[in-house]
Amino acid sequence: MKLAVTYDNTNGTVFREFEKTRVIKIYEVKDGEIISSELVGTMAKTTEDIIGVITMLDADGVLCGDLTKETMAMLDDEGILYYSGFYEDGDEAVRDFINGYVLIGPDD
Repeated sequence: MKLAVTYDNTNGTVFREFEKTRVIKIYEVKDGEIISSELVGTMAKTTEDIIGVITMLDADGVLCGDLTKETMAMLDDEGILYYSGFYEDGDEAVRDFINGYVLIGPDD
């Protein structure tokens, strides 16, 4: 499974505002463990650009801080699962997700 995390590379936390994300941290997860991760710059000017990067990375889902209703609709249109409400360290957010601690998902 590949998970994309909106990432603040200044402090290692999940970036709060999806629409202003400049860095995505992509995690490869297997058997409930993080097996690799890498940082990818988005060079994005729009929300559509960010979603395009996530699509290009072939992520199964995205973990993020806050989402607007418009962004949720765009992610839905692209078939990208999203889970918001993560504000901690990026690695910790992925571990929480793996362990079933999901705050807000696409069905909320």
